[in-house]
Amino acid sequence: MPDEIKKLLDRKDQSPDLAEFVIQGITKDGQVFRPSNWWERLSDSLSTRGQDGRILYSSYLLPMMIQGTPSVVVRFSLAKADPQAFELVRQFVVINHLVIRTGRTRMEAGATGAFPTLSMERRDPERNRW
Repeated sequence: MPDEIKKLLDRKDQSPDLAEFVIQGITKDGQVFRPSNWWERLSDSLSTRGQDGRILYSSYLLPMMIQGTPSVVVRFSLAKADPQAFELVRQFVVINHLVIRTGRTRMEAGATGAFPTLSMERRDPERNRW
């Protein structure tokens, strides 16, 4: 396991309040990672489709644009919920030499217990004006 991921996992063990880490679309040598839709492809691996055909991303793996950089937020609870998926994500980071950093704490992320809280409000068409 690369030092960077091992350090993050160790830090998570030492600080159980840490809920997630962020995979940034930048390689360790500072280059923008290609293909440009990598973050959507990775997040699609755990997504489902709603009755209306829209993509419903898993709360464990969320594509986000963070400070202008395509990123994927990964919940540490994915390691317990689906160890194989967590290993797939870990290998993706290692093989592609991507930069990772710590994410939000459990309180900031709205997680309770071992698994994150899912808020269906953000998927409600009336509240989001779809």
